[in-house]
Amino acid sequence: MSSAAERAASAERPQPAPAQPETLSGRWPHALSHEPLLRVSDVLGLVQGEFPALTPSKLRFYDGQGLVSPERTASGYRQYSPADVERLRFVLRQQRDHYRPLTVIAQHLAALDRGTMHELVSPHLVDGDDADYLTTQELALRSGTTEQAIDELAEAGIIAQAVPGAFERDVLDLVVACGAYRSAGGDVRSLRSLCLSARREADKAQNVAAPVRGRGAVGEADETAQEFAESAIAVFGACVRGTVSR
Repeated sequence: MSSAAERAASAERPQPAPAQPETLSGRWPHALSHEPLLRVSDVLGLVQGEFPALTPSKLRFYDGQGLVSPERTASGYRQYSPADVERLRFVLRQQRDHYRPLTVIAQHLAALDRGTMHELVSPHLVDGDDADYLTTQELALRSGTTEQAIDELAEAGIIAQAVPGAFERDVLDLVVACGAYRSAGGDVRSLRSLCLSARREADKAQNVAAPVRGRGAVGEADETAQEFAESAIAVFGACVRGTVSR
């Protein structure tokens, strides 16, 4: 059969349909866990290092816009999954790096949900350490300071042992911040004053949230307290920066 005849015969045979893009169900990122494990404070702790301007009110706004919608407990408490956190990072990167409006970001998320658009996901550890408590030696090692500095912070009442011979792991960030303050020229006495002021603001945050908590809206109360705390931090930072820049 001539090549022309072969082409004609081939044209008469049914041709395979072009491959259709894969359509997925559920919300992107599909490969990460969607189990709601994280509170608002957990999400802020995971993401604020890269996006310091993230606040509880912004999380509520994204929820209201349908961009990052966590599950709710019976008391109204927002519970986020690892997938929700990665979705949140995507939204924040699109705003910061590409200046995209929320309407466009919503379209991209819808395409990612369907699987017609693809985005590389780099999972972040939710918690890479199982130790609940750290000894003085471990705390010094992980914070990049000395055991003597840890002892001085403890003597000043800035940190305290949670169990005999060990501190809660949550004090690690405070110890790191104290180390940076002292390296910049601060002293323990000034640190103690700063921490006392901070704790007074934390108490005020809990007092502001108390009426909400009294109604049984535990999740909303936690968010209210967190928002008050973030506002206090913003005021403190603005005062220090404004005075120094004069």
